[in-house]
Amino acid sequence: MSDSPKGPLSRRRRFAKLAGMTASVASNYARGQIKGVFQDADTRARARAQNDARSGELIAQTLGELKGAAMKVGQLASVARDILPPELMSSLSSLQRDAPPMDYEVIAEQIERELGSPPELLFQRFDRAPFAAASIGQVHRARTDDGREVVVKVQYPGVDESVDSDIAHLKLALRASGLVSTRRKAFDAFFVELRDRMREEVDYTHEAQNVRWFRALHADDEHLVIPEVVGERSSGRILTLTYEPGDQIHDLDALGYDQETRNLIGARIGHMMYRQIFEFHAVHADPNPANFAFRKNGDVVLYDFGCVKVFPQQHAADYRNLMRAFRDQDHAAIQRGLENVGLQKKGAHVPDQDDLYREIRSSFGPFLFEEGVFEFDKTVGHEIFTRLLAKGLRRPKQFQPSATILFTDRAQTGHLMNMMKLRACFDMHSIYETFIALPQLGDEGFEARMRNVPERPPV
Repeated sequence: MSDSPKGPLSRRRRFAKLAGMTASVASNYARGQIKGVFQDADTRARARAQNDARSGELIAQTLGELKGAAMKVGQLASVARDILPPELMSSLSSLQRDAPPMDYEVIAEQIERELGSPPELLFQRFDRAPFAAASIGQVHRARTDDGREVVVKVQYPGVDESVDSDIAHLKLALRASGLVSTRRKAFDAFFVELRDRMREEVDYTHEAQNVRWFRALHADDEHLVIPEVVGERSSGRILTLTYEPGDQIHDLDALGYDQETRNLIGARIGHMMYRQIFEFHAVHADPNPANFAFRKNGDVVLYDFGCVKVFPQQHAADYRNLMRAFRDQDHAAIQRGLENVGLQKKGAHVPDQDDLYREIRSSFGPFLFEEGVFEFDKTVGHEIFTRLLAKGLRRPKQFQPSATILFTDRAQTGHLMNMMKLRACFDMHSIYETFIALPQLGDEGFEARMRNVPERPPV
């Protein structure tokens, strides 16, 4: 890896920064523990909150400075509200998707290493200035020799080699900081899931196959636009896709998108999301607004297939049964469902269980279980649900975090936020009912339906 200030850090310097972060948060925690012995309860609680906030800021600052896998891990970790403490969540939320770009020379060298020739020989035109820059790579506009407008996604040198080390350091720092009180088994499962998704995300061959697969899955949806892979200009660290233009969510007001179009876009996103969860068992799990663009005919353009969560049919069936139970207000079935998806421990006695279930249902009931048009810019449901989930997870004898639904929850949470930004108004209930009523494992018609779902092509 280059050691240029405008290129990625060397492994040695990267390791030193991460090790320094871990040492600092561990020392901060140790000092707080020692001082706490001589403080009353209120003073100790205030000091602990201040220490936790300092540790969270240090972790987020270090990950942001390192970019690459470390910054991406921080961004992914920021969705884990049921695993990580609020002090760290607040700091991780400051990690932006966009990042300062690398020098063009770094990018050109990476392309030549991967594809055998510099970009000027591989493309009819290759823009030196990046079209977009993010945590693990940047995108350049280009034109192929046959005249196709494309985008070329170039991974920063050394990113894929640093994934395991960066995740290990973050995990160690969180343990050493005292920020995490989650039981070790659940904490370890979260980081295994994070590592697996990150390994996939830095493998652009894997992402290319995800793009091809999702084009096949959604081939019958003429209003969902997915780019095509340009295989002859792609590799494990370079991904070239056809350029599919669209308008970003923050530009819709200035571009005059009317309410009818916003409603149509919101409904199409909802349909796409629940079709992926309940029909395809494969979810585009990075709902950042930058990964979507829109057109005035209501089309939705979908970008960035690095983070795709594929899960067994049984997991989809368990999740569907849980949501059916919430819809029907069947508390015995809700308990079984929460146990099956791993959130509630099997056989655990919860004194206020019925009240908790009613509160959870009330947080998302209005837009999932009640008929009619819902105004998404007025919802606060997920904030309520998040607080209730945190309340439950403070009782580790009864509840626990679940890596099983981590990325499906990420997708739903992110899309709810996108619908709020769209100010969309539509009938989500009818869309949701369509998919939770689908045949599932053991139902008549399930095998016939699954024969129509294209399998993921091998990498």
